[in-house]
Amino acid sequence: MTRRHWTPEEKIRIVLESFNTNIGVAELCRKYALTPTLFNYWRTKFIEGGRQTLSGSRRNGGGEVLQAENQRLKQLIGELTIANDAFKKILEGEKRRW
Repeated sequence: MTRRHWTPEEKIRIVLESFNTNIGVAELCRKYALTPTLFNYWRTKFIEGGRQTLSGSRRNGGGEVLQAENQRLKQLIGELTIANDAFKKILEGEKRRW
């Protein structure tokens, strides 16, 4: 038996169907040929994602953490560029002496 790959849109549609209809989980799983365990996983993740979004929290710490890391890396690149330019000038001066 081949495994079916579900797109995110299909998963969302199936989970929303479970909320919007009176179809039970067992019947819904038979309808789409999926296991109740898989369906319950999708539903749990769907609800968890909604809860995190509405509460304003994210697992990765939000955009502030990423922005701070981005700024730190840009500063490091700038410092390394300046040091690299200084070394190039020193090497060019030594080549002229030869």
